[in-house]
Parts: sequence; C-alpha cells; structure tokens
Amino acid sequence: MKEQKGSERQGDFVLKAFTHKQLAQMYGVSWLTFQNWMKKVENEVGKKTGHFYHVHQVKKIFQIFGLPKQFIISTGDIEEQIFKI
Repeated sequence: MKEQKGSERQGDFVLKAFTHKQLAQMYGVSWLTFQNWMKKVENEVGKKTGHFYHVHQVKKIFQIFGLPKQFIISTGDIEEQIFKI
C-alpha cells in the first residue's frame, strides 16, 4: 500500500481519503454495520472531518480491521471492483 504522492505508477493502490459509505462498501458490510464498528474504535481513529476520513485515519482503520477484501478502483469513467484473495 502506498500513500498518495505526486506521481503514481499504474497498478499501485493510492491511499486517500474515503467516505464512510466507500469504506463500508470496501469491507462488504452495510453502512450501519460499519458505523457500529467505527463507534468501538472512534477513540483510536478519531472523528471524520465532514464526510471523509483522512489518509492517516484510513491507514489506522486498515490497521485495526485489516485490509478490505474488496477494493474499488476508479479509472476515469470506469469503476471496477477488485477482490483480494
């Protein structure tokens, strides 16, 4: 996993800010289930700013819950779902 920098190579996953809904979708759970998970670790992760969890918060979420089995990759107009095996 690579944090977002100026240049990206094709195929790299860029760690970026995600919404609550995007993270729930990546973990394959409902919005409500993910909200319950986050309530339990809010002291460690911190509250989101606006609608987004910042990069350092997303990194902490991945450390606590593990990498999601499903990544959503968006390239221009095409959105693909990538599944980790």
